[in-house]
Amino acid sequence: MTQPAATPISLDFQHRPRNGWALARSLLAGRPAQAPDGALTITFSASWQGAQAPAAKLQAYRQRCGLPANHTLPPLFLHAMAMPLHMAVMSHARFPLRLLGLVHLSNHMQCLRPIGDGEVLDMDCRMDGLLATDRGQEFTLHTRLLAGGETVWTERSTFLAPSPHRGPKPAPAAQPDWGPPLAQWAVAGNAGRQFASPSGDWNPIHISALSARLFGYPRAIGHGMFSAARCVALLQRDRPACEAIEIDVRFKRPLLIPGEVALHSRQEADCTRFVLKVLPHGEPHIEGALRSL
Repeated sequence: MTQPAATPISLDFQHRPRNGWALARSLLAGRPAQAPDGALTITFSASWQGAQAPAAKLQAYRQRCGLPANHTLPPLFLHAMAMPLHMAVMSHARFPLRLLGLVHLSNHMQCLRPIGDGEVLDMDCRMDGLLATDRGQEFTLHTRLLAGGETVWTERSTFLAPSPHRGPKPAPAAQPDWGPPLAQWAVAGNAGRQFASPSGDWNPIHISALSARLFGYPRAIGHGMFSAARCVALLQRDRPACEAIEIDVRFKRPLLIPGEVALHSRQEADCTRFVLKVLPHGEPHIEGALRSL
């Protein structure tokens, strides 16, 4: 039977939302790993007026990701800028899922024009319920950034609350011949701690081997958005800085750190496809595509 739509929960902020200790509060509140059926139709809308990139976090983000200071905000930094609004939704008392244990499945964004470092932005975010799947429960955060009423950036971030009763993982899809790597680099064991502050993602699975082991990982795992930012930065090196672009990223398997990765890419008719492989065996960590708009 179809559940009736829940009354939307609306959040409005004139200043940066404060979500300190949100992960801990979610755990202490005893939220379930799977939302009850009656909560699947829950919806949220949230807005934040007058957001600006924090200069210190922007500088640290560029340093961590090896990005130039070219006076325009890096595309994936805009996801970090929106993180306080996302956390305001996911840490709300009526959000039906435990935050710890959520898996970031994919990210789709459109950068409609360059955004200057100091631009004042309004942002809004919505969540239109949860979807029950064979793997668990999925939800998507839809985010927009506006400057002077003009939409300049959009994003869809999809997350999974894994079901403890999900079946075996499907066999990995056959990989095309990607040829030699475009780039290869090592990811340090402290990369999670280094990226946590500028990104706003303090999930303990990224912070240390000790905290990651509490959630079933033998070592800390790297931030997927850190890996994605490095990939996009390398793929954009020879593209015009003013170009409007679309970025698709799918997170395939965790990257245990310290570790080593290799970036492969190939040009197709309408886009550049890429994969970031974990060495030495070459399992995909991230797959994605970069398109001009």
